[in-house]
Amino acid sequence: METDAGTAISGQIVITKDQFNEAGMVIGDPPMEMFSNEVPANGFVVAAIGGSARINTLVPGRVRQIYHAEGETVRKGEVLFSMESNDFITLQQEYAEVHQQVQLLEADYQRQKALYEEKILAEKDFLRTESEYRRMLSKRESLGARLRMIHVDPGEIESGTIVPFLTIRSPIPGTITHQELVLGQFLDPQTTVMEVVDGRKLQLSLRVFEQSLEELAIGQVVQFNTPDHPETIYEGILSHVGKSIDPDTKTVHCIARLDPDMGENFVNNLFVETRIITCKREVRAVPENAVTKEPDYNYVWTLLDETEEEFVFRKTPVQTGVTREGYTEILDEDLSSVLLVGTYNFWTED
Repeated sequence: METDAGTAISGQIVITKDQFNEAGMVIGDPPMEMFSNEVPANGFVVAAIGGSARINTLVPGRVRQIYHAEGETVRKGEVLFSMESNDFITLQQEYAEVHQQVQLLEADYQRQKALYEEKILAEKDFLRTESEYRRMLSKRESLGARLRMIHVDPGEIESGTIVPFLTIRSPIPGTITHQELVLGQFLDPQTTVMEVVDGRKLQLSLRVFEQSLEELAIGQVVQFNTPDHPETIYEGILSHVGKSIDPDTKTVHCIARLDPDMGENFVNNLFVETRIITCKREVRAVPENAVTKEPDYNYVWTLLDETEEEFVFRKTPVQTGVTREGYTEILDEDLSSVLLVGTYNFWTED
């Protein structure tokens, strides 16, 4: 056999020290490296509970003014748009009328209550007045609840103020990720017209195959990256492991918690490549290129002898484990004096 770096004889290679130094070769014992077991998963960056809001209206009307466009950041309670609505005006008017009736009925109720307690008024007359008074109180409370749902203070209407148009406010702080409004557009109740996402409340939604479930535990580190930038690694913490298997995909839904400050790097529903770190262990390993693979076994070159001018290397079979980030795990505990760098200079020809 021949080699471009020296002379090969029966599974051995002899090279001069000048060749060794010129090629930048390195001899050493397999160093200790930290390896991790990983469970692969695909997932999406999504809004957590309370991290997104779909904006709609509870009364029909026409868009009067639009204050924010898609992509803009808004504060909680900030006005997103306003609308004109006959139903809104009618609701306020009805509340004002019912409030006035309640005041009149209350005065009559208190007067008749005093007469009833003095045995001057018949019980059935008092009960009739009380029933009407309480019915009107309930109606006022119902109308007031509807007003509060659209963020209108019933107290303003009680003082005689009618709000001419309805303002729709953001229930959370965040970024507008969806907006379909145009001026004059008619809006039906409960039709989603905007979406706001809070970048500080994002999480990973993961799908893990059922055969990997036994390896998962709450609190494990989840590493992920976007397909376009695999070199940039982010981390989250596994916070939820599902208890139901999807019959179609044979996967279980899991959730990983993200640091709130990380949200500005992502958008809602972003696809990411994910690895759940199930455990870490320290192992003996060599650079991946130091291991030569053959059909029946793997081997490395170990130092057999050294003279003043030469190194003699021997082809040594090894048992290998997993390969991670350019290093291959070595299972042989007594392996030493391995050619760690420079095996690419060896080639043999039978």
